[in-house]
Amino acid sequence: MKWDYKVVTIDQLFHGSDDHDIAISKDAAAARRNKQGQGVEGTLNKMGEESWELVTIVGDFAIFKRPKDKA
Repeated sequence: MKWDYKVVTIDQLFHGSDDHDIAISKDAAAARRNKQGQGVEGTLNKMGEESWELVTIVGDFAIFKRPKDKA
C-alpha cells in the first residue's frame, strides 16, 4: 500500500495552548491540562475526518499518514 504523509509541529497539534502562565494550584493545573487535552482531541478528530492517522510523535513533530488513494 502507498501512503501520503503529513508532518505537523507540536504547536499545531496543541493548537490553542498558548497559555504560558504558571498554574499555582492543583485545580488550575488540572483545568489547564483539561483544556489542552480538549484542544489536542479536537485537532486529532479533524485530522481523522480527513483520513489522517497519527503514526508517531518525534521531538517537536507529529507524523500522520493516510492511504494515497484518499487524497
